Amino acid sequence: MAQLFEFAGNHWALCIALVVILAAIIANELLLMLQGGRALEPDQATRLYNRDDAVFVDLRAENAYLSAHLPGAVSLPLAQLEQKLEKLKQYGERPVILYDETGYQSRRAGSKLKKLGIANVYQLKGGFGAWQGAGLPTKSK
Repeated sequence: MAQLFEFAGNHWALCIALVVILAAIIANELLLMLQGGRALEPDQATRLYNRDDAVFVDLRAENAYLSAHLPGAVSLPLAQLEQKLEKLKQYGERPVILYDETGYQSRRAGSKLKKLGIANVYQLKGGFGAWQGAGLPTKSK
């Protein structure tokens, strides 16, 4: 423990930089969670789908959706999100789980949906790729 304090005393600028970087990472994660909804692992998303009758929303292009998608998923390409918002409102207060190919676009979409009045929004962490990687079932049209 004494060595840690000695290191901190000798390298105070590094310690301050570490604290600042950790604070920025934590603040960024909290902001993303508040804006775009909580990220769920595939197994957590499955439980939410089964327990609370959540709705999976596929944000990928229509051809990707037709190729393969999560069971029960609704296709709502990101580019058409605002125009087709009524499609989501028919599900009422049910939780909405957004996913794309990798999970990156779902954060932006979650933030947008929250601003448009959809409150119960989640994201599939890692997107469709994580779902497949976990060996969970998919459907195709």
